[in-house]
Amino acid sequence: MKDENLTYEGAAAELETILAELESGKIGIDQLALKVERAGMLLRFCHDKLRDTEQKVSAIIADLGL
Repeated sequence: MKDENLTYEGAAAELETILAELESGKIGIDQLALKVERAGMLLRFCHDKLRDTEQKVSAIIADLGL
């Protein structure tokens, strides 16, 4: 998955896949660090996306006077 096209839903799905791979125990030691690093990047992406969306929604609500 190309990061410039990454969506929240895509990142969450990839995290689910990585988690399943880790839980299966089928990841070799050479891939483990790469998977954990990628999962960290995806988690940061999701956190940032949620924060940005929350800020935008709050600003819209404030503009509406609600």
